[in-house]
Amino acid sequence: MSATAPMDDRELEALRRHGFGVAYRMIGSVSEAEDVVQEALLRLTRQEGTIDEPAAWMTTVVTRLSINVLKSARVRRESYVGPWLPEPLLEDPEPGPDSRAELADSLSLALLVLMERLTPVERAAYLLREVFGYGYAEIAAIIEQTEVNSRQLATRARKHLEASRPRFDADEAARDALLDRFLAAAEEGDLEGLEELLAKDAVLYADSGGKAAAPQEPLVGAALIARFLAAVSQRRPLSGEFESRPVRVNGQPGRLLRGPAEPPLGEAERLAAEKALAALKSADLDAEQFAALVKSAREAAAGRTPRAGSQPPAESRVWSVFTVDVVAGRIQAVRIVRNPDKLAHL
Repeated sequence: MSATAPMDDRELEALRRHGFGVAYRMIGSVSEAEDVVQEALLRLTRQEGTIDEPAAWMTTVVTRLSINVLKSARVRRESYVGPWLPEPLLEDPEPGPDSRAELADSLSLALLVLMERLTPVERAAYLLREVFGYGYAEIAAIIEQTEVNSRQLATRARKHLEASRPRFDADEAARDALLDRFLAAAEEGDLEGLEELLAKDAVLYADSGGKAAAPQEPLVGAALIARFLAAVSQRRPLSGEFESRPVRVNGQPGRLLRGPAEPPLGEAERLAAEKALAALKSADLDAEQFAALVKSAREAAAGRTPRAGSQPPAESRVWSVFTVDVVAGRIQAVRIVRNPDKLAHL
């Protein structure tokens, strides 16, 4: 391709999708990945001379830009309030079904979180080798390392991740059915039903960034997670105010919850919610009492009383994106994104 020969819309869209696939896996942020791709496309339009393989050129530029973004992002993520999760991606990884499972695994929130353990260059070498199938000589040229160093980086990254990398159940229909049963049990406050669907050592991660009500540390164990989720389902003011729809979250089964816009999380509400959660952990509160305390704290901190059904509905926004990891027929992890900044693109 020559810089002077314009690409048609279909070619540009294919290149944009390819670049986004690289950037998002590198950064774990939809907005930052889009910024990286936009910058790469602008550079493409200014490129002089001939580009024989536009996709390879895009991979190189996007990877290098993403490495730079990650270096600055690491500092922010180290001081992040509570568990950090990537911005959720609610699209199919690729239209073709043949490689869908493999691509979905490489997009999963679980793997993206694990890759935070890697240096930016290790992450690039790992993704280029394990996901995109580049040879070590090609990787060396992209990340500006020797071929020997590139091989070492990819091998070291693979060893870091191998023991902890999730192995999801392959049957999508079975995973979807399990999530449906799980959410129904939560809505009904069926603690026994919830515990039966959770692995005993299951973990719940909720990402709020301190900007929405959510646990600021992981919840561990089926019994605690069951009590918490039963309480959260009871906390909603009016069922008609909320819309829940099934989605694929980074290739895994999930739900998107939309409801009335929340007031900013106040300090008084945050402290009350933390106190209630501590009581829930110690079993001093049941799920219904926990839900009542959190709801009361929110209303007091926002300086309002519960809305009457006759009042006009508040502006609707995405409250949360919820997904689960299913392993051996049980839910091994629950991941909830509540940070409004990470939901703004939905």
